[in-house]
Amino acid sequence: MTEEDQYGYNMPDQYRCDSCKVVVHHLSEALKRQQPKNRRLKEWEYQELFEETCKSGLSGYGIALVDGQNVLSGPSIKRDNLKPGMGAIQMGGETWEKRLGEECRKLVSEKIGEEELYEHFRSQGELSADLCIRQPRDCHVGPKAPRKVEKVKAPINPPKVKAPVNSPKRGQSDSEVAAAMDISSFMSKLAKKRGVGKSLYTHKRSFVEWEQLIAQVAEQSSQHAEQVVDV
Repeated sequence: MTEEDQYGYNMPDQYRCDSCKVVVHHLSEALKRQQPKNRRLKEWEYQELFEETCKSGLSGYGIALVDGQNVLSGPSIKRDNLKPGMGAIQMGGETWEKRLGEECRKLVSEKIGEEELYEHFRSQGELSADLCIRQPRDCHVGPKAPRKVEKVKAPINPPKVKAPVNSPKRGQSDSEVAAAMDISSFMSKLAKKRGVGKSLYTHKRSFVEWEQLIAQVAEQSSQHAEQVVDV
């Protein structure tokens, strides 16, 4: 059962139609038992009858699982769609009796009215479940409208998010990212590391001279790395 099914005394909307039919059925049966053959009931008589039915004449109801859906279940409700061998365990209790009692009081005093209910009974010989469609409108004729489920469409070509200029590449440490620099800065730092003048690595050269310098620096760096490994 859902939390709404278990707690509170308000009838959940999904059971409102069946609960109206249950109330109308029991009011009709009570009127049939009480109605004299040779006279009308007095106003106070049918008022008391309605009040007593709403108070203590709606026991034995609860909800049951039918075809994978919770439905109101009890003495006056017949399910035509039950397949052979299909059983349903009813979960009832005082809560459902009180909920039906509240629906009964609303039907009698607010939605239809005591006098109109009795006049309907007198003209038809019973209270019909059609009352739940015509007046309180707790039931609706025709198929239920399907629930609309809005689907969020994913973009066909999702926009590409550009990485920041200084964002780390795969396998690159934070310290390496922080040390990113242009060739001029690199040469200045290299000169400082080697203990030589900055101008040795940064003054203008021809293309060939730059190639020779870079090759020399690479060779020195490689020799230095080998020495560190040997140590």
